[in-house]
Amino acid sequence: MHLFLAWRAMEDRIGSLGYSIERVLWGDSRARHTFLIVCSDEHPLTLIEIDVGDREKGIKKGMNLKIVELEEVPTTISKIELIGETSSTTAFEILIRSAQTYVQEHPDYHVLFNNCRTFVEYLIDQIPEFRDTVPRKNGSILEYYHSQAKHDHPGALVKSRQLVRDIRDIHRRNKSYKYTAKLVVSPEIPDSRKIINNNIIEQRF
Repeated sequence: MHLFLAWRAMEDRIGSLGYSIERVLWGDSRARHTFLIVCSDEHPLTLIEIDVGDREKGIKKGMNLKIVELEEVPTTISKIELIGETSSTTAFEILIRSAQTYVQEHPDYHVLFNNCRTFVEYLIDQIPEFRDTVPRKNGSILEYYHSQAKHDHPGALVKSRQLVRDIRDIHRRNKSYKYTAKLVVSPEIPDSRKIINNNIIEQRF
């Protein structure tokens, strides 16, 4: 399984004052939405994120889990980083169950202490190989990548998108080979709707 950390522009309209506060708190590169993209043989391209809602649309901000099987890399991505690769056969299931647990135990959004950033860092740390090897700054994975952002080459995003596509295609071929050889049966994503007070949003890009 390969795990990617990704960013895109905030979708909720926080207003000029709210955005100014975000910039003061997080800096230009931090005032963006953070999420994960997972590539495995059984699930070649899966997005895991928190949908915090949109007050202007009457959707109260909260920690709503969104898990989506994708066909293509989202065009809205503004930055991608490969967190790492693990040969663990249970890593994908661990991520899904950890995401469900997190939103169940932390249902209320908070701009500082409970948001998309705290969510992705928590999930990354649930995989031992990543918890022990991913670079950090001041103990934070995101802080490290934010500090590196100013050194990004303009063409880095294009190369990163292509890397995700290439890895997705490798996992798709592996999945096809496994089905053909009848080696494995592709597991279903755990049904997180069974968890009480956990809102799930599923859609295709």
